[in-house]
Amino acid sequence: MDGGMHTTEPVVDNGMFYLAVSTAHTPSASNGYVAAYDVAEQTTVWKRKNIARPGTPTIGNGTIYFATFGSEDANGTGFFALDSSNGETKWHKSASAGISDSLFTDGRLYVNMSAGAAHLDPSTGDVIWSTEGINSSACYADGKLFYAEGIALSADDGSVLWDVSTDEDQLQSATNGLVYSVKTGNAGPAVMARSVDDGSVEWSHSLSVDDSFWNATLAVANGHVFFRAGNSVRALDAKTGTEAWVHEVDAELTNAPAVGNNTLYIAGRTTLDQDDGDAVVTAIDTASGDRQWDYSFGSWNFDEYGPAAKTPVIADGRVYTTTYPMGSTLDWMYTEYADFHILGSSSKPTTTDGKTTETTTNTTSETSTVNATTSKSAPGQSTTQKTTSSTEMSKTTTTKSTTGTTGTATMTASNGQPGFGVLTTIGGLAGLGAYLRSRVERKE
Repeated sequence: MDGGMHTTEPVVDNGMFYLAVSTAHTPSASNGYVAAYDVAEQTTVWKRKNIARPGTPTIGNGTIYFATFGSEDANGTGFFALDSSNGETKWHKSASAGISDSLFTDGRLYVNMSAGAAHLDPSTGDVIWSTEGINSSACYADGKLFYAEGIALSADDGSVLWDVSTDEDQLQSATNGLVYSVKTGNAGPAVMARSVDDGSVEWSHSLSVDDSFWNATLAVANGHVFFRAGNSVRALDAKTGTEAWVHEVDAELTNAPAVGNNTLYIAGRTTLDQDDGDAVVTAIDTASGDRQWDYSFGSWNFDEYGPAAKTPVIADGRVYTTTYPMGSTLDWMYTEYADFHILGSSSKPTTTDGKTTETTTNTTSETSTVNATTSKSAPGQSTTQKTTSSTEMSKTTTTKSTTGTTGTATMTASNGQPGFGVLTTIGGLAGLGAYLRSRVERKE
């Protein structure tokens, strides 16, 4: 990427994915670019450079919206609305407007501004309504906006519907008549569900976690609320808050889970030692909590900090994720040592057109063993990624709970490799060349 995405996530839409990349992030420099790529063709469609460090984009109405963060510059900072097909500017607001945390839904664009929450005309950027005193990100459901600080607004006119901000839980996700939140503080951490109508608490699930700074990001799907607590992934029944299962992962989990295709994906690093280990993504069945596969991206020839993977984005049967040097306190390392990866989402190899190929599970078969592309390493060095043997990540325990009964099953993986395909690594001809060489070597 010639940069990093430690503070941003990819956005996927209609066969395209968009990256917001930082190329410089220091006290004296803040630069980056936003680019669009064709998934099937594996090509760059457009790239918008000469801007300050971008935030995660929002896409809708044929437009990609994003804020930038950096020194005051009328051309390179502020809030941008670009044509998603070619990267040309549709409209732009200066940094003084303080626009961030954009959300596009139901044909509308909602943002935070220096004056508070606002609804902007997505075609022009003109303010339709604004509500003062709100400064947090929002989620949306049923014509209502739910802000992290505990305030619900009407999406039509910005009027306050209810306010539970004194309860100090952070609203995160809304669906099926409930808005889910995370509570920290002296009373201890908890996951809560509130009514979208009046903010009243429907249920609260208290947690016993060792980390006093625990503050999970929730993923709500498939009738469950998923979150990370230490090196475990936990699932609660979305209607009642009762614990459905706990999955302990023999890795250092570093980011929030993501859900797609009835599977939960969690990312991190294969060891707790900061100068060791490989970036890894683990796939877990959402219903049972059983592990489906692990994928290791391979080691870097970089002695100080081992790489970790960020929260994946799941779309179109693929897993999109980035890697970074976890634990580093130097900003430039997060832009110098970072890669972007696209993986198949299942345990079966996936072709570049998105179709799943039927294969056997024989690990000596060409179709079930993958040698991935070249990973970025320290200057003057190179290293090759590898798939991890499933025995390397086999120390996982799944606890499943049902009403009135509790059962524990210890899961030991069979020998062999997880065997799902790496579609591509966006990083230039070096990565493509390594992949092609690996294919030739296996045929020989």
